[in-house]
Amino acid sequence: MFKLLSSAYSGQVAAFMERCQGLTSMSKRDFYPMFMAVWEASFKEETILKAFEATGLSPLQPEVILKKFNSQPIQGSSRDSDSSALSASNWRKIRQLVDHTVADRDQRKLSKLNQTIHQLSIRSVLAEHDNVRLKEALINERQEKLQQAQNTAQRVKRRCLKAPTKAGLKKKVATQHEGGGEALGASAGLPPSQSRRGRAIKLPAKYR
Repeated sequence: MFKLLSSAYSGQVAAFMERCQGLTSMSKRDFYPMFMAVWEASFKEETILKAFEATGLSPLQPEVILKKFNSQPIQGSSRDSDSSALSASNWRKIRQLVDHTVADRDQRKLSKLNQTIHQLSIRSVLAEHDNVRLKEALINERQEKLQQAQNTAQRVKRRCLKAPTKAGLKKKVATQHEGGGEALGASAGLPPSQSRRGRAIKLPAKYR
């Protein structure tokens, strides 16, 4: 099960690196969709049941494993009987096909032919993925710029919201200081109405 998951994820990573060609780096946003895709493709109910059945655990069949130690290895080579054209990326099979087909066994000519096929295959693969790589790089760059613009707009908005609050707080504090000073001055300017011994002091008319 985990071997299947590892192989599938390795294929996803290899395909991503081939498409990007070093123009962009892998981020969490790229990792999560690829991992979930291979996880859902690998850990299915049918696949899990087949894995238990292949090892003879469920249903319990010890002979499934024991017969692998008792059977004799069968030697033979299987050849691809498909007559369809090979893809340009599968240049190794193309080379094997040339080796089996070409009657002239001149090593120099055969080596030159194999190198030519290899170069043409590489150019074809790069040409097929060129537009895909550039488009993905452009999309990632636009998304990063959009995210940066959104973050900048949010920071400016937060600053604008905080600025009036600070100004209002300073104004309120200044008003409180002014009011307190006036009250203190008014209370300080009035003469006392009682003496220290508690006797009433008759205030002149100008202090009333």
